[in-house]
Amino acid sequence: MEEEATPQGFTKADAKAYACSYILLSLLQRMDQQEPGLIDALLDGAKGDFEASKANKDLPPPVSMIFDETIAFLERANAYKRNMQERDSAG
Repeated sequence: MEEEATPQGFTKADAKAYACSYILLSLLQRMDQQEPGLIDALLDGAKGDFEASKANKDLPPPVSMIFDETIAFLERANAYKRNMQERDSAG
């Protein structure tokens, strides 16, 4: 059965992926409030793992895409956290 898309091409699968991303982002930020530095540590770990994985010449192309998205996601979480901290300190 083919999935129905909206006129803009946004599918139910897209909605599910964005919902999961939103939930995970919210959870990470709340966990970082409880354990400050968590997002920074995850980001540093992902970047280190990505660099180490590049030594493997047989690395399938999707692995790079996964690391790129992981790092971008964690950077978004960190940017949001910094924005909230700046807003709180300015207010």
